Amino acid sequence: MIVYLISDDLKMHELLAGGLKELLTGDTVIAAFPLRKAKMMIAHRKPSVIVLDIDAGEQFDAAAYIKELCPRYSIPIIVVTASKSPQSALLSAGAIDIILHQSGTAADEKLLQRVSTSIISSVSIIKPRFYPQKISDCERVIVIGGSTGSTNALPVVLKGLPADCPPVVCVLHMPEGYTKIYATQLDAALPMKVTEAVSGTYLKRGMVIIAAGGKHLRVFRDKKGYFVTSEAGVKVNGHCPSVDVLFDSAAYAAKKNAIGVILTGMGSDGAKGMLDMRKLGAYNIAESEKTAVVYGMPKVAAENGAANISLPLGEIASHIINKLNDT
Repeated sequence: MIVYLISDDLKMHELLAGGLKELLTGDTVIAAFPLRKAKMMIAHRKPSVIVLDIDAGEQFDAAAYIKELCPRYSIPIIVVTASKSPQSALLSAGAIDIILHQSGTAADEKLLQRVSTSIISSVSIIKPRFYPQKISDCERVIVIGGSTGSTNALPVVLKGLPADCPPVVCVLHMPEGYTKIYATQLDAALPMKVTEAVSGTYLKRGMVIIAAGGKHLRVFRDKKGYFVTSEAGVKVNGHCPSVDVLFDSAAYAAKKNAIGVILTGMGSDGAKGMLDMRKLGAYNIAESEKTAVVYGMPKVAAENGAANISLPLGEIASHIINKLNDT
């Protein structure tokens, strides 16, 4: 395992490097780099996990830094910071954990323990699940988000898609404990393979992934293809899982090869992430007011320019098929 410590603070380098060497046994390699040199070193040798200290001054845009690293290299990033300000942007960008720290011996020991635990958990979770068949058999990916009324709307879309359609990754605002039951019910009713999200699962045609309640769902891509992570985290836009978190990850992982769909739901979750998708070339669909049980999330996506088109629920699947056939 290779751990990169990225920080402009020499004391933080010494603390983390020295403490983690004792806590992380085996063949762990720990290397520390300043922010300006880290990107070059990551491109040269990809680490297993990154510990990123973001307390580098007001000019440092930590979320942008994470967005540049995470989707490109598919590396778990653990953020360390002394700031108690809202960190939802960092999680939305792709950080899998945010650890607050304070000065003092006891606080340092607690920080080291939390970082080491997070590293071990992240590396084991991110390890891909391999399937006997070819994995990288699709370029396109469909991401769908929704809230109130979406549990009834999603099956309408899925039933209109072919059994061998590109993988579909979904975030619906559902509580923990219900998502697995929901996925099982869909699996029994549809020709696709529908499962609750499990970190490290590679995507393939005819697969539908449902976000687990209480865990953010993200899409990444490496040389083998698209895969997902499912991680607990703080609420983004008041939700975990958050549609914005999924859409942001898809924007960078799939770019023009993504199709985004935002279904009925209250609030605005997903609109910002969908806008990021469109800026990077994705094609997006919002459910229209005609059929939306609650015309909140799709309305914001239509008004902020994130959606290329608004359609009634019953027309979304056929439109997706047309877009897939056009390219």
